Amino acid sequence: MALLGAQLVITLIMVSVIQKLSPHFSLARWILCSTGLTRYLHPTDDELRKLSGVPREKGGKGKRDKNHRNGDAGHQQEKSSTFHVPRSLDVQLETVGISPYDVVHLRYYTEYQWMVDFSLYAAIVYVCSEAYHFFFPLKEEFNLSMLWCLLVVFFAFKLLASLTVQYFQSEESIGERSTCIVTGLVYLLIAMIVLIVPETTLEVGLDRAYRSFNESASEFLEGQGLSSSGPASKIVVKFFIAVSCGILGALFTFPGLRMARMHWDSLKFCQDRAFLKFLLNLSFAMPFLLILLWIKPLTR
Repeated sequence: MALLGAQLVITLIMVSVIQKLSPHFSLARWILCSTGLTRYLHPTDDELRKLSGVPREKGGKGKRDKNHRNGDAGHQQEKSSTFHVPRSLDVQLETVGISPYDVVHLRYYTEYQWMVDFSLYAAIVYVCSEAYHFFFPLKEEFNLSMLWCLLVVFFAFKLLASLTVQYFQSEESIGERSTCIVTGLVYLLIAMIVLIVPETTLEVGLDRAYRSFNESASEFLEGQGLSSSGPASKIVVKFFIAVSCGILGALFTFPGLRMARMHWDSLKFCQDRAFLKFLLNLSFAMPFLLILLWIKPLTR
């Protein structure tokens, strides 16, 4: 412990836990397969024939031999297995619980599993590190738990980018592509409006951070024998921050729409459960409530 440091020991222990525990336990797999989710079984051809009133094929032996001799056996078999089902047919679908074998072949399932499981491990590392630092404060050391949190953000950004790239690679996704571009431009405009709000109203902390960074960079450049007032002006920094916000908004376009749709469906399934409905609405509005905490007149 004294040679390696507590942070590195916690990190090595968690890496070992990930290596040993991941094949046997997965929070992502448990969420999908052990929380009551079900899927519908498609009806068989016999059930559809019975419900739609289509009689079964009763071809005789002589007719089959004649078709086989004429080389028409494959065409006759394909024709006999095809039948029409009316649109108004009342089909009662059976449900079955989702198993790991049902989800392992889904696209992006491995990315989803790694993202959820790694987030859990990163949260454990963060809690353990902060608990240790509460009793033994850091002394000119780098907080490795922040590195774990940054890795979670990196993997989430990588997954969002891979999902958004699909709309730009397909020739049939013109509407989705245009929606992402328009949403990105809208978020760029909103970010530029927010960045010109004075610090007395919106507590972003950008001016103080830029001043500190500029002073440190100037001291470093002067120590190297270079005369400079800083690496970049404030307007350039704000512009690149606004561009980053626009790109991030474009990445969240369709995940945000899917989340809104999922929230709407969840509210329909809990109409008679007021407390659960309140929790769902609170979780949906929580990001907006967190944004309000940046406004000084509301928080100070």
